[in-house]
Amino acid sequence: MGVVPQHATATSDGAGNAIFKFPDVPQGKVWCGTTAIPSAPAGAVGTVMAGGELLGSSYGPGFYGPWTVNYSQQLTISVTGLDAHTQYQAVWHPSDEAQIWPTAITAAFEGSVTVPIPLEVTVENFPDPQPVSGTVTTEPTLATSATGGSVSMTGSAVALPSHAATQGVVLRAPAANAHPLTVNGFTLDPGAETPLLPVVNSNVFSATGTSPDVLSYLVT
Repeated sequence: MGVVPQHATATSDGAGNAIFKFPDVPQGKVWCGTTAIPSAPAGAVGTVMAGGELLGSSYGPGFYGPWTVNYSQQLTISVTGLDAHTQYQAVWHPSDEAQIWPTAITAAFEGSVTVPIPLEVTVENFPDPQPVSGTVTTEPTLATSATGGSVSMTGSAVALPSHAATQGVVLRAPAANAHPLTVNGFTLDPGAETPLLPVVNSNVFSATGTSPDVLSYLVT
């Protein structure tokens, strides 16, 4: 389920260092999502921590993660290489379920299985194990579904088509591209791919690049 983007504001010191501290995760929740400091210079380097544990690094204005944080931890980013005495805002796009990408899109189970006799299973709301016999058949189902495509660059901003997302969107600049792409303020070099970005629709992204380069996307 989507969560409102979280923000953390910090002002760099004279050496260009700053620490961004995001709001606490609500009691009983686990949030997972990517972070970015959209206006950070390209040479900025961040150390991402939660509850004293090192989660990873971030660079410049790009999206990094996803980071998984539970309610007993606070997500922080310690950044060097910022402009001195300058205010910046970091953004975290969390969902309230931990997500791992890539995941296989495969049939969860299909066919039938014969249950050996005797067999007992525990059934919720019944005090004792219940006997089971016979054959159990399941319908083929998919663990998840995805929509993909690509948009061609024109030199001006090109918005992605509108596709509703339940988990998020992954963006990729094919290796065949000849130039970097700029997407919502961050850069995707040829061959680069983002982690799963937990947004509710692909049309929140727009890209600027040189024709005939393209931006590929996968919506899940």
